[in-house]
Amino acid sequence: MIELRNFISLSENELKELLKWRNDKSVAAFMKTQNISLEEHLQFVKSLKNDISKRYFVVFKGGQSIGVIHLFNISLQTCEFGLYAKPCVKGVGQFLMNEVLNYAFTHLKVQKLNACVFKTNEKALTLYLKNGFEIINEDEKMLYVCKIRGGGGVALYHNPLRRAS
Repeated sequence: MIELRNFISLSENELKELLKWRNDKSVAAFMKTQNISLEEHLQFVKSLKNDISKRYFVVFKGGQSIGVIHLFNISLQTCEFGLYAKPCVKGVGQFLMNEVLNYAFTHLKVQKLNACVFKTNEKALTLYLKNGFEIINEDEKMLYVCKIRGGGGVALYHNPLRRAS
């Protein structure tokens, strides 16, 4: 059984444990901000209580915590997401992705789901592409992916001169 626990309902000890996961080298290596302090972490979680554009969850499978999913920049039509496995827990990426897709498309009812991924994060990119995301843009360090509800994303390079048949 899968259970989502909102960050805002966690105890301070549970939040401290989450911070350890977040700052673990295996996780932080693929984050825009490499290391965050306890004070920053607790302040961030406190800010979530009044921010309807963000949802952060610890994911439990069979009573054991396996990772984190988060949805942010939530609007009526779109949102972005991120996920990471608990350090030393292997093979849970698809479970976490399933929860992201379910929460975004079933609960939030968004039409479009976006994410960005470091070009060096091959595991995440493979997971996203396997789940119907398409690369829509890139910059020096990042790839930007999108999935439309009920299908894939949009083409990376759209040729406006090409006619649909």
